[in-house]
Amino acid sequence: MGLFDNILGAKDYKWKFIENGYGNESSLDSTDIETFKKDPIASIARELCQNSIDARKGEEPVVVEFKSFYLNTKELPGIKELKNEMCLCRDSYEPGTKYYKKFDSMVSHLDRDQILCLRISDFNTKGLEGVATNARNKAFYYLTKGNGLTTKDNATSGGSKGIGKFASFVASDLQTVFYSTINENCEEGYLGITKLASRLLNEETGMCTTGYGYYCRTEKVLPILDKLNLDNSFNRKETGTDVYIIDFRAEDNWQYSIATKVLDSFMVAIDNGDLIVKVDDIEINKDKLKDVVYDSNIPESERKNIIGQYILLNDATVYKKEIDIKGYGIIKIKLKDFNKQEEYLATNKCIMIRYPYMKITDMKIPFAKPCSAMCIIEKNELNSILRSVENPQHTDWEPNRIQDDVELRREIKRIIKAIRNEVQLFANECLLSGENEELDIDGASEYLADGDFGGTDSDSGIEKEEKPKIMNTRRATVTNTVGDSSNENDSSYITDIGGKTDDGDDVNTTEGHNKGNGGGLHEGEGETKGYTSDGTDEILKRANLSGIKAKTLVLDKNLGKYVISFTSIYDEDNCELELFYLDDHETKYITAINKCILNGQEYEIENNIIKNIKLEKDKKYKFELETELDDIYACEVKIYANR
Repeated sequence: MGLFDNILGAKDYKWKFIENGYGNESSLDSTDIETFKKDPIASIARELCQNSIDARKGEEPVVVEFKSFYLNTKELPGIKELKNEMCLCRDSYEPGTKYYKKFDSMVSHLDRDQILCLRISDFNTKGLEGVATNARNKAFYYLTKGNGLTTKDNATSGGSKGIGKFASFVASDLQTVFYSTINENCEEGYLGITKLASRLLNEETGMCTTGYGYYCRTEKVLPILDKLNLDNSFNRKETGTDVYIIDFRAEDNWQYSIATKVLDSFMVAIDNGDLIVKVDDIEINKDKLKDVVYDSNIPESERKNIIGQYILLNDATVYKKEIDIKGYGIIKIKLKDFNKQEEYLATNKCIMIRYPYMKITDMKIPFAKPCSAMCIIEKNELNSILRSVENPQHTDWEPNRIQDDVELRREIKRIIKAIRNEVQLFANECLLSGENEELDIDGASEYLADGDFGGTDSDSGIEKEEKPKIMNTRRATVTNTVGDSSNENDSSYITDIGGKTDDGDDVNTTEGHNKGNGGGLHEGEGETKGYTSDGTDEILKRANLSGIKAKTLVLDKNLGKYVISFTSIYDEDNCELELFYLDDHETKYITAINKCILNGQEYEIENNIIKNIKLEKDKKYKFELETELDDIYACEVKIYANR
């Protein structure tokens, strides 16, 4: 037995591997483990910080500490039993197979003198209720024995799916974790859990294990009511919880991988002074936030996004506004636009954050001027509604998770649509309110009255001051708007909002919006289009005119009125123009066009393609369109010539 097993009472402590009662069997790569395999380091940073924030006690900031240490392997609780079980699991597979190799690797790790472990400890938190009683409706039981079970509520918690704990097992090469806590009732205890694979217990009866093992007291798998001392440098004396990841799967620069995920997911909480995170020698708090954000060790791929969040929270020239979404609650939008010298900092996305100030997802903001934005959903009914439809990783809102209430699902889709629409409208208002001529999108001011964006509200005058003010709240409405951006394919984008499916669900789709002859990609795109004028059999090719930066302006979304503007870089005769709109997955659909006017002249339209356009180099064009669209979409403009 290990040294740990020789302490007083240790004879009652052991690893117990649970029988499956002739039911389900599992493997090392079960669904709950697979959920977090994509990025295990990032997952533990996000999941464990989230759990600690949810357990906050009082007004002091929550402190979360990620501390690595080496454990003498012989001091691992119940090492002989654990190693024996891994050998039995290994030998239940054919030598050389995938799982044989995995278990053989685990066994070899336990033969080492030392193994690297990671302790994640929180402070200024409540600890886990029920550790002494093992009560089924308490936090300790749900954490250690629940799957999809939780005591958390939707309104105030960062997580409430009950499966985030599996992120810790993915970060362990032994898929073994210990949980230890002191709670507000002065109860202290711990439990070890290993997530292995089912194996045959009795060849005659066919009984197998579930794959789960518990380091516990008694046959009832009760928590051990004692102090867990795995990290000799640490001795908990206050309420809180410690998670020990055994045989930590450390990657290169793992400390900054965790720090990066913490910054990405909880920047607002840190900036508010609600959260402090320590990762070995790195400390992230409100006072040191800038130094960590601009640290050169932050991966290059994440730096723009993290710096962008910091700027939105601390720059004096950020636009701000509060908006009430359909009476469900307030959102706070922050937006920063960048000039040409700073445009490398722009993300052209809006980060969606909800109480307790945790990033959930982001949305594209398509328009011409570089920017970054942030939408914060406070502690309100709106927050609770959105929390109820998050995926297990808390990285997106998925209304289709609501299966038994069709009307509720539709309403949540309308809410998400309204939030996205408000973010886009605010971005467009900020663009048009600026004094810089760059903000006038190829003559957009010709079509809009000063300070009026076509909606029913009159409070859209946005100010940008040395100390920007938060504007008065307003009810969310869909108003006429301006917005565009050119992508790498020289296509123009406008606002990405949605429509309705046949059953009335609000989504970004083609149903019920493009009522003309469109609805599918034009089959001739990029293909043969005709013959030469002298009647020979030489075939002309329909070529996309690359390099033209077409921009779009929505004049009236309800009437489908748009303006497409661009400056030609070609001299071409007999050109054609198509307008596509995109769904959520950026699938393109041809827009049905009823009318096109340029300088008072109406152009021929055939199969929703504007025909016989003559282009002159360096000349500006503004096409006024009447389409069958009745909402705001991300769009692409394509211009072709027969060559």
